[in-house]
Amino acid sequence: MSLKVLKSLNPSYLWAGGILLVAVLWVGFGAVFGGNGAPKNPEPGVGEQTAERHMATVRVRAMRNEPHGAELVLRGRTEAELKVQIKAEMSGRVTGVPGAKGARVKAGDPICELDVGARQAQLDQARAQLKQAQLEYEAAVALEKKGHRSETQTAAALAAFEAAQANIRVMEEQLSYTVMRAPFDGVVDDRPVEIGDYMTPGAPCAYVVGAEPFLVVGNVAESQIANVSAGTTGTARLVTGETVEGKVTFLASAADPATRTFRLEMTVPNPDFALRDGVTADIRIASDTVPAMRLSPAVLSLDDAGRIGVKLVQDGVVRFVPVTVVGDSADGMWVAGLPDEASVITVGQEYVRDGETVTAVPEDAVKGETVAAESGPAVPAASAN
Repeated sequence: MSLKVLKSLNPSYLWAGGILLVAVLWVGFGAVFGGNGAPKNPEPGVGEQTAERHMATVRVRAMRNEPHGAELVLRGRTEAELKVQIKAEMSGRVTGVPGAKGARVKAGDPICELDVGARQAQLDQARAQLKQAQLEYEAAVALEKKGHRSETQTAAALAAFEAAQANIRVMEEQLSYTVMRAPFDGVVDDRPVEIGDYMTPGAPCAYVVGAEPFLVVGNVAESQIANVSAGTTGTARLVTGETVEGKVTFLASAADPATRTFRLEMTVPNPDFALRDGVTADIRIASDTVPAMRLSPAVLSLDDAGRIGVKLVQDGVVRFVPVTVVGDSADGMWVAGLPDEASVITVGQEYVRDGETVTAVPEDAVKGETVAAESGPAVPAASAN
């Protein structure tokens, strides 16, 4: 642009252009040399220093394993070992139902009764035939001794006599089918028939649940199966409030293919019929002494696979270690699976991940405040600027 053209422009335009030129030069200078006038250093060392300045800080507690009488805790349910559906063995009309629903019965008590019909008359007839066959056999024996009967005739009379005896036993057995009885002491849990109903062979008369022996059953994980054995004592607390004591009487040798757990049965007393079949229970079984640490539940974490564990600091790096809960108390939970000595993260574990480098601060080094594993939810660690 020529000097003549510049002179012809408005002075205010010239001032505005000059200011714009100075601003462009200032911004370009800063982009090249940085805020302190020195050229920027794109080397990765500065980035690493920045990451180090923002390293998370966590509080840790040095802890050791202690011998602990482990306790296996299972979720289970009560189960009657003896329970049976009483079914009719012959056809007939129901004439009596002495076993009411909910009634306590003794072994041999009648539950349902069927119409005898002509069965009693048939039994009386069979007894008369038995008496006749007996007299004929006795006469045959006497005549054989006198030489008036052959051995074959005597044998035929004996066969008729024994057949009459067998017929009596059959008739008595059939007559007994008209009364269905309780096979053991228990409670009539259900009775689907009433007087006047017609029953056929195999039709249910009642469902009887035995009082004793009574079981509390649960499923033991394969990781804990080595800690329990048959004969071990235990307790079960039912959701209904009762607490019962018993002994492990059965432990499955093969795992359930679907759950990979082993069935455990603990036999408990039930002399007063107080227990009911199918009630949820918390089972506690005493097991072997194991090395364990007592921690607050707030210290426990879950990994991406859903495993329960504890976060430790080893050589400045966070390590997630899966643990097994082996007991609990008013002071915390006992967990096994940690090293004999460990730096457990007690504050800040929610904000760091496995493999992350952190700054670990011992609890006793924090001045002006008391920090314990039993404290409330951890707060985010402060970051250095």
